[in-house]
Amino acid sequence: RVLAEAKSYAERLFDFHEIERLSDDLARRALTDPTAIEGVDWEPEAVDFVVAEAAGYPYFLQQYGQETWNAAATNTLTLTDARIGAVSAQAALDTGFFRSRWERATPSEKRYLQAMAVDGDGGSAAGDIATRLNKKTTSLGPVRAGLIGKGLIYAPAHGWVAFTVPRMSSFIGRQVLD
Repeated sequence: RVLAEAKSYAERLFDFHEIERLSDDLARRALTDPTAIEGVDWEPEAVDFVVAEAAGYPYFLQQYGQETWNAAATNTLTLTDARIGAVSAQAALDTGFFRSRWERATPSEKRYLQAMAVDGDGGSAAGDIATRLNKKTTSLGPVRAGLIGKGLIYAPAHGWVAFTVPRMSSFIGRQVLD
């Protein structure tokens, strides 16, 4: 009861806005506008590289942008800086961002996620996942619901699931189940 009241109170205090993936143009601006204020420019190839790596995800843009900035030796962020920064950014995302999501999943949920990862980040048909796991689709409902409840996947259409963040499939592909 206390938690429900606290949530209701918090909902009245704050406006919540869903932040979607940014278009390439908005992602470029998210990188270049703040650096321009500091007198730092981006080579076009460098900003294009970071935009592609971040896949429009705002947090990833911050991480890749920060690591590119850290790698730079001049007031122009180069493609080399972006590539060096990308290695650091991916390592930071793997050890923090992705790892924390992965560790919230139970062993059966991890198997489900690995069966999804085969399809990449574009989404998976429930029937394909069931086939890969040698299970009936209906028997996987609780696992699917658990992953949705944890915010790791969502259902973009009937019979389909997708990861809530880009590049989750490649992270999962690098994991080994116990």
